[in-house]
Amino acid sequence: MSFLRLYFIRHGQTENYGTYPFNGWTDVQLTEEGRRQLDQTIEAISEIPFQAVYSSDLSRAAYGGLALARVKGLALNAVSDFREIHFGDCEGLTWAVIQERYPKLAENITHPEADVTFPGGESAAVFRARVANALNQLVSQWPTGQVALVAHAGVNRAIIAALLGLSLAAMWSITQDFACLNVVDLYPEGGCQLRLVNAYAGPQGYFGSGPGFERIAGL
Repeated sequence: MSFLRLYFIRHGQTENYGTYPFNGWTDVQLTEEGRRQLDQTIEAISEIPFQAVYSSDLSRAAYGGLALARVKGLALNAVSDFREIHFGDCEGLTWAVIQERYPKLAENITHPEADVTFPGGESAAVFRARVANALNQLVSQWPTGQVALVAHAGVNRAIIAALLGLSLAAMWSITQDFACLNVVDLYPEGGCQLRLVNAYAGPQGYFGSGPGFERIAGL
């Protein structure tokens, strides 16, 4: 291949998923369902000849990275800069609690131009720059071929938003379901083509219908 095809995946369902907390750097564990979700996604892309496998160093993402790396006979590159955004004092809080305790922060998250800084944590701009830097290092290491990354909803959103030139606020509007798959082609001369967003491996194929997620290698 004369370009890099990056397959980037969100981790599976987490133990506290029912309350939708802002987990961030908290190393919350996967549920049995979360492991099943990731195993299913990994199986769906297992025949792709990956040159490398990357993940966040948080266990909920590293589980999928290790599973895929083992299947492909590769070492896992666990990179801390692919961690979720650091929510600081908001770690573990739900959106409702954040709205109550930090109303200005909640307002800024939905503002089209505002940068968001989480108290005791990162700003959205710093987070996005961190992820972009990690992605640039990955691309410099693998300018062509096929590489997988298992990370977090925020990381995947930051990658998509940065590649498409979207605003910081728009980043929050990109849906990333548990164990979903995204695919983007990155060209050495610059530019990209986003081929797949928020797809998941289900019995009826990706997005629950269509030709079948198991045929994803034919992209």
